[in-house]
Amino acid sequence: MADRLKDKVALVTGGASGIGRATVLRFAGEGAKVMVADRNRLASDETLSMARGISPDVEAVPVDVSKWDQVQEMVDATVRRFGRLDVLVNAAGVLVLSPPLAEVDERDWDLVMTTNLKGLFLCCKAAIPAMIKSGGGSIVNISSMAGVQAYTRSLPYSVSKAGVIHLTLAAASQYTSKGIRINCIAPGTVDTPQARGSSQSSQALQDIAANHPMGRIGRPEDIADTILYLASDESSYISGSTIIADGGSRTVPPRI
Repeated sequence: MADRLKDKVALVTGGASGIGRATVLRFAGEGAKVMVADRNRLASDETLSMARGISPDVEAVPVDVSKWDQVQEMVDATVRRFGRLDVLVNAAGVLVLSPPLAEVDERDWDLVMTTNLKGLFLCCKAAIPAMIKSGGGSIVNISSMAGVQAYTRSLPYSVSKAGVIHLTLAAASQYTSKGIRINCIAPGTVDTPQARGSSQSSQALQDIAANHPMGRIGRPEDIADTILYLASDESSYISGSTIIADGGSRTVPPRI
């Protein structure tokens, strides 16, 4: 199936790599006009080059999602370039491994919460008025299974991703009636540069895959397909929901 996002304008934060990059490429292939937003300009340029091999209607804008002025300019730049905004994908995020709560460094807490939760809030805050002017739209927030089940290797990350789930629910209760559907995805382990960095070894990811019910961990494209569904009109009756996309890994009893 093609053209599932034909004539729609999409803004993807964290579009330089991982799930964000896979989403940009998937959207471009489905007829969307796409703005790649990330603070990593070099990787953004790589995504842009790849996406333009699929469609000419792709641009990039630098942004630190924790800075309101940059976020507002990101949305303004998207509307200036493409004339409207229909889809926002909040895929930008950071993961900092941390010790138990009493030993967590305040700077690490602030970094994670400012990017993962405040940044997502700011992106929604800037995008919603533009979407209302366009007649509605779809916002897809990327949480994590760490926001559903405790991830003891990073308390700040786990709390921030739980906040994303609740922000999604609260925002949907406010804006669904205005034509903006707001949903969330909670991925399990996905093979991204961030996951490889946090696991600290390829062997760790292989061990997770060996004990996964599907025999593998997720690919960025797996999550991009789910994002596409929520961004498209195929999910027109879905708002305020969190889709768990972990390949069934939560169903595996813990090893004793």
